[in-house]
Amino acid sequence: MGLTSILRGFAAMLFIIGAAMAAPFLVAVSGGEDSADAYLFSMALCLLSGAAAMAASVGRAPPSDFRGALLIILLWWTVAPLFAAAPFAMSGAPFADAYFEAVAALTTTGGWLSREGALASPAGTVWRALLQWLGGLASIAIAAAIFIRPAFIGIDTLLPPFPRGEKASFLRPLRNAASSFFLVYAFLTAVAFTALVAAGASAFDAAVMGMSIVASGGFVPHAEGLAGYEAPVLYALTPFLILSGANFVLIARLMGDRRERVRDVENASYVMILIGVTVLFWVAAGAGDMGLLIPQFFNAASFMSTNGVAVGEPPPIIAAMVTAIIGGAAVSTAGGFKILRWLVIMRRAREEIRRLVTPSGVFGQARVGNELGVWIHFIVFTMTLAALVVSLSIGGYEFSLAAAAAVAALSNTGPLIYLAEGGAGGYAVFDEPLRWLLVAGMILGRLEAAVALALFNRAFWRT
Repeated sequence: MGLTSILRGFAAMLFIIGAAMAAPFLVAVSGGEDSADAYLFSMALCLLSGAAAMAASVGRAPPSDFRGALLIILLWWTVAPLFAAAPFAMSGAPFADAYFEAVAALTTTGGWLSREGALASPAGTVWRALLQWLGGLASIAIAAAIFIRPAFIGIDTLLPPFPRGEKASFLRPLRNAASSFFLVYAFLTAVAFTALVAAGASAFDAAVMGMSIVASGGFVPHAEGLAGYEAPVLYALTPFLILSGANFVLIARLMGDRRERVRDVENASYVMILIGVTVLFWVAAGAGDMGLLIPQFFNAASFMSTNGVAVGEPPPIIAAMVTAIIGGAAVSTAGGFKILRWLVIMRRAREEIRRLVTPSGVFGQARVGNELGVWIHFIVFTMTLAALVVSLSIGGYEFSLAAAAAVAALSNTGPLIYLAEGGAGGYAVFDEPLRWLLVAGMILGRLEAAVALALFNRAFWRT
Protein backbone atom coordinates (compact mmCIF):
# COMPACT_ATOMS: atom_id res chain seq x y z
CA MET A 1 0.00 0.00 0.00
CA GLY A 2 3.06 2.26 0.09
CA LEU A 3 3.23 3.30 3.76
CA THR A 4 6.24 5.51 3.07
CA SER A 5 4.33 7.43 0.39
CA ILE A 6 1.32 7.76 2.69
CA LEU A 7 3.47 9.21 5.49
CA ARG A 8 4.99 11.70 3.07
CA GLY A 9 1.57 12.66 1.81
CA PHE A 10 0.36 13.16 5.38
CA ALA A 11 3.44 15.26 6.12
CA ALA A 12 2.67 17.43 3.11
CA MET A 13 -0.87 18.00 4.44
CA LEU A 14 0.46 19.16 7.79
CA PHE A 15 3.04 21.43 6.15
CA ILE A 16 0.31 23.05 4.05
CA ILE A 17 -2.02 23.60 7.01
CA GLY A 18 0.81 24.85 9.19
CA ALA A 19 2.06 27.30 6.56
CA ALA A 20 -1.51 28.54 5.95
CA MET A 21 -1.83 29.45 9.64
CA ALA A 22 0.64 32.27 9.05
CA ALA A 23 -2.16 34.36 7.53
CA PRO A 24 -4.57 34.30 10.53
CA PHE A 25 -1.57 34.67 12.85
CA LEU A 26 -0.56 37.91 11.14
CA VAL A 27 -4.17 39.13 11.23
CA ALA A 28 -4.36 38.35 14.94
CA VAL A 29 -1.07 40.13 15.64
CA SER A 30 -2.02 43.21 13.65
CA GLY A 31 -5.40 43.37 15.37
CA GLY A 32 -4.04 42.74 18.86
CA GLU A 33 -6.09 39.56 19.29
CA ASP A 34 -5.41 37.13 22.11
CA SER A 35 -5.69 34.26 19.62
CA ALA A 36 -2.26 35.08 18.11
CA ASP A 37 -0.54 32.68 20.52
CA ALA A 38 -3.03 29.92 19.63
CA TYR A 39 -2.24 30.24 15.92
CA LEU A 40 1.52 30.38 16.57
CA PHE A 41 1.43 27.25 18.75
CA SER A 42 -0.83 25.42 16.29
CA MET A 43 1.49 26.37 13.43
CA ALA A 44 4.45 24.92 15.30
CA LEU A 45 2.43 21.79 16.13
CA CYS A 46 1.59 21.20 12.47
CA LEU A 47 5.11 21.83 11.21
CA LEU A 48 6.75 19.65 13.87
CA SER A 49 4.22 16.86 13.34
CA GLY A 50 4.79 17.10 9.61
CA ALA A 51 8.54 16.93 10.12
CA ALA A 52 8.10 13.85 12.32
CA ALA A 53 5.96 12.16 9.67
CA MET A 54 8.54 13.03 7.02
CA ALA A 55 11.36 11.66 9.18
CA ALA A 56 9.44 8.43 9.69
CA SER A 57 9.18 8.03 5.91
CA VAL A 58 12.94 8.00 5.28
CA GLY A 59 13.79 5.65 2.47
CA ARG A 60 12.62 4.93 -1.03
CA ALA A 61 8.95 5.73 -1.56
CA PRO A 62 7.30 2.92 -3.56
CA PRO A 63 4.33 3.76 -5.78
CA SER A 64 1.11 3.95 -3.79
CA ASP A 65 -1.80 1.88 -5.04
CA PHE A 66 -5.48 2.82 -5.05
CA ARG A 67 -5.90 1.87 -1.38
CA GLY A 68 -3.07 4.18 -0.42
CA ALA A 69 -4.65 7.04 -2.34
CA LEU A 70 -7.98 6.45 -0.59
CA LEU A 71 -6.25 6.47 2.77
CA ILE A 72 -4.58 9.79 1.94
CA ILE A 73 -7.96 11.24 0.95
CA LEU A 74 -9.54 9.96 4.15
CA LEU A 75 -6.73 11.49 6.24
CA TRP A 76 -7.28 14.85 4.54
CA TRP A 77 -11.00 14.98 5.33
CA THR A 78 -10.88 13.49 8.84
CA VAL A 79 -7.45 13.93 10.47
CA ALA A 80 -6.33 17.22 8.91
CA PRO A 81 -9.31 19.02 10.53
CA LEU A 82 -7.97 17.93 13.93
CA PHE A 83 -4.90 20.09 13.35
CA ALA A 84 -6.93 22.85 11.69
CA ALA A 85 -9.22 22.94 14.74
CA ALA A 86 -6.34 23.51 17.18
CA PRO A 87 -6.54 27.35 17.09
CA PHE A 88 -10.27 27.25 17.81
CA ALA A 89 -9.80 24.81 20.70
CA MET A 90 -6.91 26.79 22.17
CA SER A 91 -9.01 29.95 21.99
CA GLY A 92 -11.56 28.43 24.37
CA ALA A 93 -13.96 26.46 22.16
CA PRO A 94 -14.86 22.90 23.24
CA PHE A 95 -13.09 20.27 21.14
CA ALA A 96 -16.32 19.05 19.52
CA ASP A 97 -17.22 22.60 18.48
CA ALA A 98 -13.71 23.30 17.20
CA TYR A 99 -13.67 20.12 15.10
CA PHE A 100 -17.15 20.88 13.74
CA GLU A 101 -16.01 24.32 12.58
CA ALA A 102 -12.82 22.92 11.02
CA VAL A 103 -14.68 20.20 9.10
CA ALA A 104 -17.34 22.70 7.98
CA ALA A 105 -14.55 24.90 6.64
CA LEU A 106 -12.29 22.30 5.03
CA THR A 107 -15.18 20.54 3.27
CA THR A 108 -16.31 24.00 2.03
CA THR A 109 -19.70 23.42 3.68
CA GLY A 110 -19.67 26.73 5.53
CA GLY A 111 -22.08 25.41 8.17
CA TRP A 112 -21.02 27.36 11.24
CA LEU A 113 -22.41 26.75 14.69
CA SER A 114 -23.33 30.43 14.71
CA ARG A 115 -22.75 33.25 12.24
CA GLU A 116 -21.83 35.58 15.10
CA GLY A 117 -19.18 33.17 16.36
CA ALA A 118 -17.66 32.80 12.89
CA LEU A 119 -17.34 36.59 12.63
CA ALA A 120 -16.31 37.28 16.24
CA SER A 121 -12.59 37.19 15.48
CA PRO A 122 -11.07 38.59 12.24
CA ALA A 123 -8.32 35.97 12.49
CA GLY A 124 -10.91 33.22 12.89
CA THR A 125 -12.84 34.56 9.91
CA VAL A 126 -9.73 34.53 7.73
CA TRP A 127 -8.82 31.03 8.93
CA ARG A 128 -12.25 29.65 8.05
CA ALA A 129 -12.13 31.22 4.57
CA LEU A 130 -8.58 29.98 3.98
CA LEU A 131 -9.52 26.45 5.03
CA GLN A 132 -12.41 26.60 2.58
CA TRP A 133 -10.02 27.70 -0.15
CA LEU A 134 -7.66 24.80 0.56
CA GLY A 135 -10.60 22.38 0.70
CA GLY A 136 -11.87 23.61 -2.65
CA LEU A 137 -8.49 23.05 -4.29
CA ALA A 138 -8.31 19.59 -2.75
CA SER A 139 -11.81 18.76 -4.00
CA ILE A 140 -11.05 19.50 -7.65
CA ALA A 141 -7.64 17.82 -7.47
CA ILE A 142 -9.06 14.62 -5.94
CA ALA A 143 -11.96 14.52 -8.39
CA ALA A 144 -9.81 15.07 -11.48
CA ALA A 145 -6.97 12.77 -10.41
CA ILE A 146 -8.86 9.83 -8.93
CA PHE A 147 -12.62 9.75 -9.31
CA ILE A 148 -13.57 11.25 -12.67
CA ARG A 149 -12.78 8.15 -14.71
CA PRO A 150 -15.13 5.96 -16.78
CA ALA A 151 -14.77 3.20 -14.18
CA PHE A 152 -16.46 5.44 -11.62
CA ILE A 153 -18.83 7.56 -13.70
CA GLY A 154 -19.51 5.41 -16.74
CA ILE A 155 -19.11 8.23 -19.24
CA ASP A 156 -16.33 10.01 -21.11
CA THR A 157 -15.69 13.57 -20.08
CA LEU A 158 -13.07 16.27 -20.48
CA LEU A 159 -9.57 14.93 -19.95
CA PRO A 160 -7.64 16.79 -17.24
CA PRO A 161 -4.63 18.88 -18.30
CA PHE A 162 -2.12 16.66 -16.51
CA PRO A 163 -0.90 13.04 -16.77
CA ARG A 164 -2.63 10.44 -14.61
CA GLY A 165 -1.44 7.06 -15.87
CA GLU A 166 -3.40 4.10 -14.60
CA LYS A 167 -0.23 2.11 -13.91
CA ALA A 168 1.57 4.91 -12.09
CA SER A 169 1.32 5.74 -8.41
CA PHE A 170 -2.10 7.13 -7.54
CA LEU A 171 -0.43 9.80 -5.42
CA ARG A 172 1.45 11.19 -8.40
CA PRO A 173 -1.75 12.20 -10.23
CA LEU A 174 -2.89 13.93 -7.02
CA ARG A 175 0.28 16.01 -6.98
CA ASN A 176 -0.04 16.69 -10.70
CA ALA A 177 -3.66 17.79 -10.27
CA ALA A 178 -2.95 20.11 -7.35
CA SER A 179 -0.05 21.78 -9.14
CA SER A 180 -1.96 21.97 -12.43
CA PHE A 181 -5.06 23.61 -10.95
CA PHE A 182 -3.30 25.80 -8.40
CA LEU A 183 -2.44 28.67 -10.74
CA VAL A 184 -5.91 28.73 -12.31
CA TYR A 185 -7.56 28.53 -8.90
CA ALA A 186 -5.35 31.24 -7.43
CA PHE A 187 -5.85 33.45 -10.49
CA LEU A 188 -9.66 33.23 -10.22
CA THR A 189 -9.41 34.08 -6.52
CA ALA A 190 -7.21 37.10 -7.25
CA VAL A 191 -9.60 38.31 -9.95
CA ALA A 192 -12.54 37.87 -7.56
CA PHE A 193 -10.71 39.89 -4.90
CA THR A 194 -9.93 42.67 -7.38
CA ALA A 195 -13.50 42.77 -8.70
CA LEU A 196 -14.98 42.94 -5.19
CA VAL A 197 -12.65 45.74 -4.11
CA ALA A 198 -13.49 47.65 -7.29
CA ALA A 199 -17.19 47.13 -6.53
CA GLY A 200 -16.84 48.78 -3.13
CA ALA A 201 -16.11 45.95 -0.67
CA SER A 202 -13.37 46.40 1.89
CA ALA A 203 -10.09 44.57 1.28
CA PHE A 204 -10.78 42.26 4.24
CA ASP A 205 -14.29 41.34 3.06
CA ALA A 206 -13.09 40.95 -0.53
CA ALA A 207 -10.32 38.56 0.54
CA VAL A 208 -12.67 36.42 2.63
CA MET A 209 -15.42 36.29 0.00
CA GLY A 210 -12.95 35.81 -2.83
CA MET A 211 -11.48 32.71 -1.20
CA SER A 212 -14.82 31.34 -0.02
CA ILE A 213 -17.02 31.92 -3.08
CA VAL A 214 -14.48 30.43 -5.51
CA ALA A 215 -14.35 27.41 -3.19
CA SER A 216 -18.18 27.17 -3.03
CA GLY A 217 -18.05 27.97 0.69
CA GLY A 218 -20.68 30.73 0.79
CA PHE A 219 -18.97 32.56 3.67
CA VAL A 220 -20.01 36.22 3.86
CA PRO A 221 -18.08 38.27 6.47
CA HIS A 222 -20.87 40.72 7.23
CA ALA A 223 -23.24 40.52 10.19
CA GLU A 224 -26.20 41.18 7.87
CA GLY A 225 -25.04 38.75 5.20
CA LEU A 226 -25.26 39.82 1.57
CA ALA A 227 -27.87 42.42 2.55
CA GLY A 228 -25.01 44.44 4.04
CA TYR A 229 -23.48 45.11 0.62
CA GLU A 230 -24.44 47.36 -2.25
CA ALA A 231 -25.65 45.98 -5.58
CA PRO A 232 -22.25 46.33 -7.37
CA VAL A 233 -20.71 43.84 -4.91
CA LEU A 234 -23.44 41.31 -5.72
CA TYR A 235 -22.90 41.83 -9.44
CA ALA A 236 -19.17 41.26 -8.95
CA LEU A 237 -19.84 38.02 -7.07
CA THR A 238 -22.20 36.50 -9.64
CA PRO A 239 -19.68 35.31 -12.27
CA PHE A 240 -17.57 33.63 -9.60
CA LEU A 241 -20.60 31.84 -8.20
CA ILE A 242 -21.15 30.42 -11.67
CA LEU A 243 -17.48 29.51 -12.19
CA SER A 244 -17.26 27.74 -8.83
CA GLY A 245 -19.86 25.24 -10.05
CA ALA A 246 -18.34 24.83 -13.53
CA ASN A 247 -15.84 22.21 -14.65
CA PHE A 248 -12.33 23.39 -13.71
CA VAL A 249 -10.84 21.14 -16.37
CA LEU A 250 -12.58 23.26 -19.00
CA ILE A 251 -11.52 26.48 -17.25
CA ALA A 252 -7.89 25.31 -17.09
CA ARG A 253 -7.93 24.27 -20.74
CA LEU A 254 -9.46 27.55 -21.88
CA MET A 255 -6.94 29.55 -19.88
CA GLY A 256 -4.16 27.36 -21.25
CA ASP A 257 -5.49 27.67 -24.81
CA ARG A 258 -5.95 23.91 -25.14
CA ARG A 259 -8.66 22.27 -27.18
CA GLU A 260 -10.56 19.16 -26.19
CA ARG A 261 -12.02 16.67 -28.66
CA VAL A 262 -14.62 15.25 -26.28
CA ARG A 263 -17.90 17.13 -26.50
CA ASP A 264 -18.47 18.91 -23.21
CA VAL A 265 -22.05 17.96 -22.40
CA GLU A 266 -21.69 18.56 -18.69
CA ASN A 267 -21.06 22.31 -18.77
CA ALA A 268 -23.76 22.74 -21.39
CA SER A 269 -26.17 20.93 -19.08
CA TYR A 270 -24.96 23.09 -16.19
CA VAL A 271 -25.92 26.24 -18.05
CA MET A 272 -29.31 24.83 -19.09
CA ILE A 273 -30.15 23.73 -15.54
CA LEU A 274 -29.01 27.11 -14.23
CA ILE A 275 -31.43 28.87 -16.56
CA GLY A 276 -34.25 26.51 -15.60
CA VAL A 277 -33.64 26.99 -11.87
CA THR A 278 -33.56 30.76 -12.37
CA VAL A 279 -36.98 30.66 -14.00
CA LEU A 280 -38.31 28.42 -11.22
CA PHE A 281 -37.05 30.76 -8.50
CA TRP A 282 -38.36 33.77 -10.43
CA VAL A 283 -41.83 32.28 -10.76
CA ALA A 284 -41.87 31.44 -7.06
CA ALA A 285 -40.81 34.99 -6.19
CA GLY A 286 -43.50 36.54 -8.41
CA ALA A 287 -42.99 36.12 -12.14
CA GLY A 288 -43.67 39.20 -14.21
CA ASP A 289 -41.54 41.50 -12.12
CA MET A 290 -38.32 41.84 -14.11
CA GLY A 291 -36.65 43.42 -11.11
CA LEU A 292 -36.69 40.00 -9.41
CA LEU A 293 -35.00 38.18 -12.28
CA ILE A 294 -31.38 39.16 -11.58
CA PRO A 295 -31.54 38.38 -7.83
CA GLN A 296 -33.07 34.98 -8.60
CA PHE A 297 -30.35 34.29 -11.17
CA PHE A 298 -27.87 35.03 -8.39
CA ASN A 299 -29.70 32.64 -6.07
CA ALA A 300 -29.84 29.92 -8.73
CA ALA A 301 -26.08 30.16 -9.29
CA SER A 302 -25.49 30.22 -5.54
CA PHE A 303 -27.44 27.03 -4.78
CA MET A 304 -26.27 25.13 -7.86
CA SER A 305 -22.67 25.85 -6.91
CA THR A 306 -23.60 24.92 -3.30
CA ASN A 307 -22.51 28.29 -1.94
CA GLY A 308 -26.02 28.53 -0.53
CA VAL A 309 -26.27 32.27 0.12
CA ALA A 310 -29.36 34.14 -1.08
CA VAL A 311 -30.34 37.72 -1.88
CA GLY A 312 -33.72 39.38 -2.16
CA GLU A 313 -36.71 37.09 -1.93
CA PRO A 314 -35.37 33.72 -0.75
CA PRO A 315 -36.33 30.74 -2.94
CA PRO A 316 -38.72 28.08 -1.58
CA ILE A 317 -36.78 25.76 0.67
CA ILE A 318 -37.80 22.61 -1.24
CA ALA A 319 -36.60 24.09 -4.53
CA ALA A 320 -33.37 25.25 -2.88
CA MET A 321 -32.71 21.79 -1.42
CA VAL A 322 -33.31 20.03 -4.74
CA THR A 323 -30.98 22.50 -6.49
CA ALA A 324 -28.25 21.93 -3.91
CA ILE A 325 -28.61 18.16 -4.28
CA ILE A 326 -28.16 18.47 -8.06
CA GLY A 327 -24.90 20.33 -7.46
CA GLY A 328 -22.36 21.53 -10.00
CA ALA A 329 -19.89 19.93 -12.38
CA ALA A 330 -17.94 16.83 -11.40
CA VAL A 331 -14.54 18.59 -11.31
CA SER A 332 -15.65 21.68 -9.43
CA THR A 333 -15.54 22.96 -5.90
CA ALA A 334 -19.31 22.45 -5.66
CA GLY A 335 -20.84 19.64 -3.65
CA GLY A 336 -24.05 17.77 -4.33
CA PHE A 337 -24.65 14.70 -6.45
CA LYS A 338 -22.98 16.35 -9.49
CA ILE A 339 -24.45 16.91 -12.93
CA LEU A 340 -22.33 14.27 -14.65
CA ARG A 341 -23.92 11.53 -12.58
CA TRP A 342 -27.42 12.85 -13.32
CA LEU A 343 -26.59 12.69 -17.04
CA VAL A 344 -25.65 9.02 -16.67
CA ILE A 345 -28.88 8.27 -14.78
CA MET A 346 -31.01 10.17 -17.30
CA ARG A 347 -29.40 8.36 -20.22
CA ARG A 348 -30.04 5.01 -18.57
CA ALA A 349 -33.66 6.00 -17.88
CA ARG A 350 -34.13 7.02 -21.51
CA GLU A 351 -32.71 3.73 -22.78
CA GLU A 352 -34.91 1.67 -20.46
CA ILE A 353 -38.03 3.61 -21.44
CA ARG A 354 -37.25 3.08 -25.13
CA ARG A 355 -36.84 -0.65 -24.50
CA LEU A 356 -40.15 -0.78 -22.67
CA VAL A 357 -41.95 1.01 -25.50
CA THR A 358 -40.32 -1.02 -28.29
CA PRO A 359 -38.95 -4.29 -26.79
CA SER A 360 -37.86 -5.62 -30.19
CA GLY A 361 -36.18 -2.40 -31.32
CA VAL A 362 -32.49 -2.17 -32.16
CA PHE A 363 -30.99 1.02 -30.75
CA GLY A 364 -27.32 0.57 -31.45
CA GLN A 365 -24.51 0.72 -28.93
CA ALA A 366 -25.42 1.76 -25.39
CA ARG A 367 -24.45 5.33 -24.55
CA VAL A 368 -23.45 4.38 -21.01
CA GLY A 369 -20.78 1.73 -20.69
CA ASN A 370 -19.95 1.38 -17.01
CA GLU A 371 -22.41 2.99 -14.65
CA LEU A 372 -22.05 0.83 -11.53
CA GLY A 373 -20.15 3.53 -9.64
CA VAL A 374 -22.89 6.06 -10.36
CA TRP A 375 -25.62 3.80 -9.03
CA ILE A 376 -23.60 2.93 -5.94
CA HIS A 377 -23.16 6.63 -5.27
CA PHE A 378 -26.88 7.26 -5.86
CA ILE A 379 -27.93 4.54 -3.42
CA VAL A 380 -25.47 5.53 -0.70
CA PHE A 381 -26.25 9.23 -1.14
CA THR A 382 -29.99 8.61 -0.89
CA MET A 383 -29.77 6.26 2.08
CA THR A 384 -27.38 8.56 3.95
CA LEU A 385 -29.66 11.54 3.35
CA ALA A 386 -32.67 9.60 4.58
CA ALA A 387 -30.78 8.41 7.67
CA LEU A 388 -29.70 11.96 8.51
CA VAL A 389 -33.22 13.33 8.14
CA VAL A 390 -34.72 10.57 10.28
CA SER A 391 -32.03 10.90 12.96
CA LEU A 392 -32.44 14.67 13.22
CA SER A 393 -36.22 14.34 13.27
CA ILE A 394 -36.08 11.73 16.04
CA GLY A 395 -33.92 14.20 17.94
CA GLY A 396 -37.00 16.38 18.32
CA TYR A 397 -36.51 18.91 15.52
CA GLU A 398 -39.06 20.05 12.97
CA PHE A 399 -38.96 18.06 9.75
CA SER A 400 -38.18 21.12 7.61
CA LEU A 401 -35.19 22.00 9.80
CA ALA A 402 -34.01 18.37 9.89
CA ALA A 403 -34.30 18.03 6.11
CA ALA A 404 -32.54 21.35 5.48
CA ALA A 405 -29.66 20.48 7.80
CA ALA A 406 -29.27 17.00 6.32
CA VAL A 407 -29.24 18.29 2.73
CA ALA A 408 -26.92 21.14 3.72
CA ALA A 409 -24.41 18.75 5.30
CA LEU A 410 -24.44 16.06 2.61
CA SER A 411 -24.39 18.52 -0.31
CA ASN A 412 -21.87 20.79 1.46
CA THR A 413 -24.27 23.77 1.29
CA GLY A 414 -24.08 25.01 4.88
CA PRO A 415 -25.97 28.34 4.57
CA LEU A 416 -29.02 26.42 3.30
CA ILE A 417 -30.11 25.95 6.91
CA TYR A 418 -30.96 29.65 7.21
CA LEU A 419 -33.92 29.13 4.87
CA ALA A 420 -35.55 26.71 7.31
CA GLU A 421 -37.74 27.83 10.17
CA GLY A 422 -35.66 27.63 13.34
CA GLY A 423 -32.36 27.62 11.47
CA ALA A 424 -31.51 31.29 11.90
CA GLY A 425 -29.28 30.50 14.85
CA GLY A 426 -27.01 28.18 12.86
CA TYR A 427 -26.02 24.61 13.65
CA ALA A 428 -25.69 25.31 17.38
CA VAL A 429 -29.42 24.56 17.57
CA PHE A 430 -28.57 20.84 17.32
CA ASP A 431 -27.38 18.88 20.34
CA GLU A 432 -23.80 17.59 20.31
CA PRO A 433 -24.49 13.93 19.42
CA LEU A 434 -26.41 15.07 16.36
CA ARG A 435 -23.63 17.46 15.39
CA TRP A 436 -21.31 14.47 15.01
CA LEU A 437 -23.79 12.99 12.53
CA LEU A 438 -23.70 16.27 10.59
CA VAL A 439 -19.90 16.18 10.63
CA ALA A 440 -20.04 12.67 9.18
CA GLY A 441 -22.47 13.93 6.54
CA MET A 442 -20.12 16.76 5.53
CA ILE A 443 -17.21 14.34 5.14
CA LEU A 444 -19.29 11.79 3.23
CA GLY A 445 -20.41 14.60 0.95
CA ARG A 446 -16.79 14.98 -0.15
CA LEU A 447 -16.08 11.24 -0.40
CA GLU A 448 -17.12 9.00 -3.26
CA ALA A 449 -19.75 6.48 -2.15
CA ALA A 450 -17.62 3.64 -3.49
CA VAL A 451 -14.80 4.89 -1.29
CA ALA A 452 -17.06 5.07 1.76
CA LEU A 453 -18.17 1.47 1.22
CA ALA A 454 -14.61 0.27 0.65
CA LEU A 455 -13.52 1.72 3.97
CA PHE A 456 -15.77 -0.76 5.77
CA ASN A 457 -14.85 -3.73 3.59
CA ARG A 458 -12.20 -5.98 5.14
CA ALA A 459 -11.52 -7.73 1.85
CA PHE A 460 -10.60 -4.42 0.22
CA TRP A 461 -7.81 -3.83 2.74
CA ARG A 462 -6.57 -7.44 2.74
CA THR A 463 -6.17 -7.96 -1.02
